[in-house]
Amino acid sequence: MGVSERFPVSLNAVNIVCFKIDWKERALNVLLLKRSISPQKNKWSLPGGFVQGDETLEEAARRIFVDETGISPAYLSQFRSYSNTRRDKRVVNQRSGQKARVVTTAFTGIYTSDEELQLDEESEDIRWFKIPRRYFSRYIPEDMAFDHYEILLDTSNRLRATLEYSGLATRFLPEFFTLGQIQDIYEILWEVELDPANFREKLTNVDGWIREVKKVPANVKSRRGKPPTWYKEESLTNFERMISNPEGEKIREKEVEYQRNIESSTEEIQVVKPKVRNKGGKRR
Repeated sequence: MGVSERFPVSLNAVNIVCFKIDWKERALNVLLLKRSISPQKNKWSLPGGFVQGDETLEEAARRIFVDETGISPAYLSQFRSYSNTRRDKRVVNQRSGQKARVVTTAFTGIYTSDEELQLDEESEDIRWFKIPRRYFSRYIPEDMAFDHYEILLDTSNRLRATLEYSGLATRFLPEFFTLGQIQDIYEILWEVELDPANFREKLTNVDGWIREVKKVPANVKSRRGKPPTWYKEESLTNFERMISNPEGEKIREKEVEYQRNIESSTEEIQVVKPKVRNKGGKRR
């Protein structure tokens, strides 16, 4: 029996892996929901849902995230798709027993505000979980819904690796920031201590990423007493690895393994065009 016979319907979904910094604990956090509906009822999951026919993947990700959490990410970027035929199989027509497979596209989100989270009718709990680089399973439930544990692990590894060649660190910060605050982001995500003088020299050598600001609004305050030198992001720059993680070899090995897995999973699967309408918007 061919794949198209077993799964005549393919549904498109999105999941959002949204991170924030817990400044008191100096830790990276991720937002999870506890499902109150089937399938996978009572399991923790990533925010997500089905794509409607008149919207892009990014539009769906933003709409669904706001609907399910009550907050909006400051940054959102498409990560990768997950299409294992066993990841999410569900009946879409109870009378005929017709089944569907769900292909999801994961997005990386960054949240920088402190607005109150809001539960929707399809969740019984919502909270921020600490997500360390080491001892991951001590803080994150391993029996998450669907393949969300794998998606979360992949996304967090990519986020940490990306800091070596991208200016993504400033997306965790307010509009005006100090070099010390950028260093804080690197140290929190990498769980290392960096030499301040060496780190700042490397930062100022990255062209087009940040620029010094001579004057900032009166409401911009420093966490320390001495007036700091303020900076602002000029553009989200990609650069040659100038800021290397002292313990980053394992992360880079995971990146190589991840790319190898992507390249080995490009087998095309034929799926018949759906005969049922996906109304969209519901939790997947």
